[in-house]
Amino acid sequence: MSASTNPPTQARSIATRARLLSAAVDALVAEGYAGASTTNIAKRAKVSQGALFKHFPSKHALLGDALQQLFTELVEDFRGRLVRDQRADRLGAAIRILWDIFCSPTLQAAFELYLAARTDRELASIVTPVLAAHRQNLLAEARALFPDAARQNPDFDAMILSIMNMMQGAALAASVIPTEDDSDRELALIERIARQELLRGLVAGAGTRSTAVTDPTKGSV
Repeated sequence: MSASTNPPTQARSIATRARLLSAAVDALVAEGYAGASTTNIAKRAKVSQGALFKHFPSKHALLGDALQQLFTELVEDFRGRLVRDQRADRLGAAIRILWDIFCSPTLQAAFELYLAARTDRELASIVTPVLAAHRQNLLAEARALFPDAARQNPDFDAMILSIMNMMQGAALAASVIPTEDDSDRELALIERIARQELLRGLVAGAGTRSTAVTDPTKGSV
């Protein structure tokens, strides 16, 4: 009996957990951190608070897992869109896709948690390792996309993180004060900086080996 009933029960449990994670993100986006109460999240997920706490020991644990799931989905979205993008300019494509993701409503959920974690130590203890792991995933994606530049430029990781921080700051500001013209100029500047930095390490390396430099921002994905 248990063998025949366990799979459906497990499937329902997985589905409930997925709804709670999605509801947590929706609550953060729609009502901010202050509105992302367990009562609100459970209501959005159409489950009881008791069911919520069967899956997550605390609100902070739920929000931490929701943030991790959000990051996973955004990275998968980036990969898929980059593969489908037919532009030869890999850097230009990556920058534009990243900007779309940074400006997406769902990423506002992450911004809400960043700001709340500044003064909430318990939340910070959960958000910090999730964010640290996400940063490492982003660096791994960048190294895979531009392997030559990653090997030759000693500042490659710092450059990638700086670009991410610039885009994040610009996206956060644009969510409060939308300025399309300013955003376009900022994005163009970020792209120029990234292109210069990607080439810098390769030029230095080629100078010591007497080899030609191939633009790492061009080519197929």
